Amino acid sequence: MPHTRFVKQFFWTVLAILLILAVVGQFAAVGSILLLIFAGMLFGLFVHGIASWPTRRTQLPYRACYFATVAILLLILGVGFLYLGSQIGERAAELRSQLKSSLEQTQERIQQYEWADVVLPDAGSLKEQLADADSQLLPRMMAGLRWVGWAVTGALVIFFVGLYAAYEPQFYRRGLIKLADPSRRENVGAILDQLQIALQFWIIGRLLSMSIIGILTAIGLYFLGVPLPITLGVVAACLTFIPNIGPLLAAIPQILLALEVGTSTVIYVAVFNVVLQGVESYLITPIIQRHEVKLPPIFTITAQLVMGVLFGIIGVMMAAPLVVVAIVLVQRLYIRDTLGDIEPSELTVASASDHKTRSEEKSVGT
Repeated sequence: MPHTRFVKQFFWTVLAILLILAVVGQFAAVGSILLLIFAGMLFGLFVHGIASWPTRRTQLPYRACYFATVAILLLILGVGFLYLGSQIGERAAELRSQLKSSLEQTQERIQQYEWADVVLPDAGSLKEQLADADSQLLPRMMAGLRWVGWAVTGALVIFFVGLYAAYEPQFYRRGLIKLADPSRRENVGAILDQLQIALQFWIIGRLLSMSIIGILTAIGLYFLGVPLPITLGVVAACLTFIPNIGPLLAAIPQILLALEVGTSTVIYVAVFNVVLQGVESYLITPIIQRHEVKLPPIFTITAQLVMGVLFGIIGVMMAAPLVVVAIVLVQRLYIRDTLGDIEPSELTVASASDHKTRSEEKSVGT
């Protein structure tokens, strides 16, 4: 079959490129750049989805809605960074001093047990280590600034790639279709449409989960008396973008700030995070996935581990949407075109396609 031959040619071409990159030692660097571009395309789908919504329901042109969407996003980002920056800046010095005292008090309590002498240093050694940490503060700050520089550069790449992609989405779609053989262009266009729908609905599902987790985290930490509940809620919401791993990372600053309040508060915060993630895993996510994109957890976790080892944090962040892409391609190119099975399996993103079909049926009915 022509589709089978095309898939095989594409597979061997990609494999040959990866082997060449691995030999010259540039696989990780090139892969990280490609993942940044992919993240920018996801952001572009997000912007395009927001801008096209009023365009479909009003007489406003797409470009006007696009610029309005970008202006609103810039305003939200600017206000958010100013607020978070001011909150973190006010608490940074105080947090460092209180963490030192909390560590010393915790060590004094633990050293009352016999096994503590083997595991922990004495109080004098701890003070020496803290003093040495202060002397190494400048080199660590410089290393941290380098990481911040890379993070800012990556964020700018994602931001501008997304804006360009959302400004003229049809231009890039036509370009990708032109790369295919004329006899396959219709099928390639259908695959691109299905990928767009699946990724947009995955983004919607993630945003819903992020919003719910952020709000619940802020409310819970406020009643527990943990400092900066709104800031920690925003951090938890952002890290929820990374399935499975993000909630664990979000719990770390919450526990550190809970040390200021007391040991019992640390326990309450830990229990609160366990309960919240249980609610998110077994209630929020299943409800959302009934209408959005369903991802097999085993595939997602495996992809996160592999991508994290190969490409670091950007690989972990992009693992889940790459699983969406892989499922769509396998479903379309192999299950449907090669095996001839037009019925979607349970491990697919059929819900997103069904949602589009239902929307089209409603529009035809009206």
